[in-house]
Formats: sequence, C-alpha cells, structure tokens
Amino acid sequence: MTGPSGNSFGDGTWVVGTDVKPGTYRAANPGDDCYWQRLKNFSGGFNAIIANGSSIGGPIIIRIEKSDRGVSADGCGDWSDDIETPITQSRTAFSDGTYIVGVDISPGTYRVDADNGCYWERLRDFSGDFNSIIANDNTKGATIVKVAAADAGFSSQRCGDWRKA
Repeated sequence: MTGPSGNSFGDGTWVVGTDVKPGTYRAANPGDDCYWQRLKNFSGGFNAIIANGSSIGGPIIIRIEKSDRGVSADGCGDWSDDIETPITQSRTAFSDGTYIVGVDISPGTYRVDADNGCYWERLRDFSGDFNSIIANDNTKGATIVKVAAADAGFSSQRCGDWRKA
C-alpha cells in the first residue's frame, strides 16, 4: 500500500482530512524501526509534533484527530482503521506491542517474566501523548499488571510474552 485510501495509509507524510481521515489506526506488522508522528504543521521543527512514537516490535495503534494537520510514518508498513478485528489468537496471551482491551485482549491480571528493560503502560486512549497513560513502569523479572475493563489499551516493549494470571 503506497498511497492513502482515506481509511488506510502507508509510509510517508499525509494531510489529515485530505489524504487520511481522522480516526484510530493500527499498524499490525510494523518494522523494528517504525517511527510515527501526529503533526500540527509541516515545518519539520520539534514544535510541529503533537505526539510521536516508535515500535521495536509488535502492533501499534494511533488516534488521528481532525484537528491534526498531518500524520507521518516511516518503517511502519500499512496502517488500517480496522480495529474491530482481533489480531491476537488468544485474548489471554500476547507479546509486545499495543493492544485494544476488549478486542485483542481481555481485562484481567497478566504476568510476564521480563528481561532487563521491559516497559509497559495501561492506556486511556491511543493519542500518543502523556495524558493517555494511566499507569506505566520499567521492570525486570517477574511482573504483574492488572488491565482494567475501562482501559482502552495496553502496550509493552521488550517484555516478552504476557499470560493471564
């Protein structure tokens, strides 16, 4: 997928409302060097960035607002607004990435035996800004997190395989 279709887009810089519709999008198979930005303008400066993020493995989700001027992605592959179809085979076991609670994973208590550098966060939305984080931590070793039914999502990097406890 090279160009946007309104409900999907690929790598590049796109105008919100013209090239890409506002909404929530998922890159189910981003590369390990995926980087995305929500933009308030196209100046290229740091102050043009509303929110940004990267992936070092696993699916990622972003919410593009109609007030955003643009969205940029590099190394992320294809983005789609199909977020109602689960991408996990089991709603009680998953690996690193960002998942939708109630679609991809069930609410509940999860455990992982994490190597050094595990980062996780419970999310209230997928805007990518700091206000979207309900709780987070950097951990090593046995880690237990309770994902609430009210959480929009859960995200982790360098943690490994989570299992419902």
